[in-house]
Amino acid sequence: RAAYLLGQLGPEPRPPGAGRTSSRLRVGYLSGSGFHNATTTARCMRSQYGMHDRMLVEVFCYAAQRDDGSEVRAAIKRGCDKFVELEGMGHREMAARIRGDGVHVLVDLTGFTISMQTEVLAAGTAPIQVAYHGYPGTMGAGFIHYLAADPISAPADHAEEHFTERLLLLPFSYLTNDHRQSRREVLLTDEEAAAAAAAAGSRPAPTRAQLGFDEDEVILCSFNQLYKIEPEVFATWMRILKRVPAAKLWLLRFSEEGAHNLRNQARRHGVEPERIVIHEQFPTSYEFRVKALADLFLDTPLFNAHTTAGDILWCGVPLLTLPGENMAQRVAAGLVTGALTPETIARTLDDYEELAVRLAGARADVMRTLRERLKLGRGLEVRPAPVFDTHEALMIGREGFGWRGTCTLRLEYLLTLLWRDELIDTPRLHVALEGEGNSGRITAG
Repeated sequence: RAAYLLGQLGPEPRPPGAGRTSSRLRVGYLSGSGFHNATTTARCMRSQYGMHDRMLVEVFCYAAQRDDGSEVRAAIKRGCDKFVELEGMGHREMAARIRGDGVHVLVDLTGFTISMQTEVLAAGTAPIQVAYHGYPGTMGAGFIHYLAADPISAPADHAEEHFTERLLLLPFSYLTNDHRQSRREVLLTDEEAAAAAAAAGSRPAPTRAQLGFDEDEVILCSFNQLYKIEPEVFATWMRILKRVPAAKLWLLRFSEEGAHNLRNQARRHGVEPERIVIHEQFPTSYEFRVKALADLFLDTPLFNAHTTAGDILWCGVPLLTLPGENMAQRVAAGLVTGALTPETIARTLDDYEELAVRLAGARADVMRTLRERLKLGRGLEVRPAPVFDTHEALMIGREGFGWRGTCTLRLEYLLTLLWRDELIDTPRLHVALEGEGNSGRITAG
């Protein structure tokens, strides 16, 4: 598809020095889905646009779909310097509009997903074009210059085989979320949550007993879409249940047929179907408080939890994952590392099973330690864990950031670096921001 688009549109010639007169870096974020609330990228990046250092960066947001009337979109609109409606325009017209704003770096938030606007990038709209957040993999397109990822989801030694883009590697995880700003219901006490529900005229979150779990049972969960569950990992889950008699597996109902098939498969593996507990998806008002009742999240190696992983870690639930070869199979490991719980990353499927059994059997001690570390990482008493640090800023001069720098500022720093390289015509192959504690460093290949 990338080759086809390039043949149809092709990059338009750019005048020498185009877009190089602004004193601030102009970053444009292009959303094919129009920053709609229904998309996880819009919700995860809700506050990020407003967190850029306005002394250094001018932020443009380009929406290719009409206003959905959501608060998420309204918040994004308030957070940028210029919000541009592209709905109804053709691709060349969109490209001309963005080019007219003199954008230096255009960040595509959609990739090859629903409502993609890849044609706009094929037209060579900005001097530097970056794929970020929305699509976990290579675009296979020469007109996408960089892919923003992290060293775990996209290791530098995978670059030649797995990616056509140069890699722009952020420390820990590239997959930001907005939970510290917009999903604070998990921070409420039970009494405060009940009072908030009563004031809003809504139901309070159900208890473990109401969900079908006894107090002494271990709740293993996986809230991923059912298409991510392949036979091998499901068989592993069934072995875990047989080895941990007190455990139940908690899934979400995405279809009645899917729920029926999963219970039938459990029976074939010698597990009572009643130990597979399946619920409808929960209302946003108490979704995270309900999911926080789980003891351990079992990730799907075929296609990891991405946004769901960030959700469950924010809920304070440890996540067990097994990274694979491609980017979509490695994202959760980056998130877990950014949550400062790397001991829940397995090396093989056998290791995954053994870790799950050990953690489920140690609910009273090891699990409690992991949960407490995740809750501490929310940042109420200390600096937040890197995966949740989208708001608090700690800049280490202008030459680097420690891992305490925010997700936004780390990205901003690297984009500024790319533009500086563009100005002196010395593009880098790959760029990685590394460092811990109070120092940071750039490595380039």
